[in-house]
Amino acid sequence: MAKKGIVGIEAAIVLIAFVIVAAALAFVVINMGMYTTQKSKEVMQQGLNEATTALEVDGTVLGYGDTNGITRIYIPLKVSPGQLAVDFSNDKIDIVINLPSGAYSKINSENDPDSTKINSVVDYGSLAPSAAGATPVAGIYIIQGDEDSVLEPGEKFLLVIGLPSTMALTVYEKFTVEIRPLQGAPLIIERAIPPTLPETSGFVNLG
Repeated sequence: MAKKGIVGIEAAIVLIAFVIVAAALAFVVINMGMYTTQKSKEVMQQGLNEATTALEVDGTVLGYGDTNGITRIYIPLKVSPGQLAVDFSNDKIDIVINLPSGAYSKINSENDPDSTKINSVVDYGSLAPSAAGATPVAGIYIIQGDEDSVLEPGEKFLLVIGLPSTMALTVYEKFTVEIRPLQGAPLIIERAIPPTLPETSGFVNLG
């Protein structure tokens, strides 16, 4: 009887060892599964953020010019619902314009957002970045918000693009503006010049 008892204890010890090993393996498997699930969720969220633009047009895109063509483009901007703030410092964002004459990148390279127009009645005609050279120039004006260069939810920036007279857009010509932040998909704005332009200098609704 004593021998049978000893065998029974040994079997119990072996069984307990098997149970402990199985529990440890199960813990490892469950832990790895949870880790993999979390990583997959992070990758999916990151992909979604990259595929979703953080910016949107807040109103009507305007052009300014005369019968010779459009030499300024006005694009009001805000942060898309549910998105984070966007830094508009000239080294943090790239603004590209595609014209019939060619594509021009980093046209905002010399201009940080201008805070002199914050929360005031703005004369759009006075917002004209210098385009005296041979390439377009982009200026960014803070219309609503604080004085920093970051566009946050509830704030409004106005992107103004000045074109040299040699690149003035005439009737039916198309242009595309791409605003490329550090994170998220670029905002792409494509418009066409309407069939009629002002006899004297004035604004044109581009939609």
